[in-house]
Amino acid sequence: MIDLKQYGYIETEKPADGLIPARITAVHRDRYDLISENGAGNGKLKTSVYYGREPHPFPTVGDFVLIKEVDGGDCQIVQTLPRKSYFSRMDPKPGGYTEQAVAANFDIVFIMQSLNQNFNLRRLERYLTLTWQSGATPVIILTKEDLIDDPAEQLLQVEEIAAGVDIITTSAKTGVGLDALGKYLQPGKTCVFLGSSGVGKSSLLNTLMGEEVMLVKEIREDDARGRHTNSP
Repeated sequence: MIDLKQYGYIETEKPADGLIPARITAVHRDRYDLISENGAGNGKLKTSVYYGREPHPFPTVGDFVLIKEVDGGDCQIVQTLPRKSYFSRMDPKPGGYTEQAVAANFDIVFIMQSLNQNFNLRRLERYLTLTWQSGATPVIILTKEDLIDDPAEQLLQVEEIAAGVDIITTSAKTGVGLDALGKYLQPGKTCVFLGSSGVGKSSLLNTLMGEEVMLVKEIREDDARGRHTNSP
């Protein structure tokens, strides 16, 4: 049996009989991947709850939900539990725009910025604002340390706009700085990697996992940017 607390779940009240908590791990068009005390599975929304007069917020990746298990079929998702943090975007709908959550219940946001031509303080400031607004704690990761002679100047610039925020200089190629990430990558904690194309998100994740879990694309030499290979 899986301990959902290892996935960050905190029980605030006991679920009603017949319901158990689960965490959403992926969202498809009308089907959800999830994990509960009974392992990985799939779920679909209970229509009367999510399409009624006062619908619950639609689950997104990271959400904790209550489910009712169905023998031989997909679980029934009956409630989205309150979020402690989330990222959202404005989703166009008939009659206007509505807020759509795209990730929820994370503790740490690793804001990634490369030390090569892709270094951009204005972008970093935007990501810091988004992170503070989400309810999570930012940690800045300056990547590709192996491509420059001395990161001292960039580091000073980042410190000036990110007072009190932890800053880690890393290289997925040489391993510099990776040990410093260990204190954040703990059971029960959820981390989000946020950064533009080409900063090294996929390379860092592959290095931390010890295997290729994300596709890595070559960056363009003229502007040090790469094609999108993941969804930060």
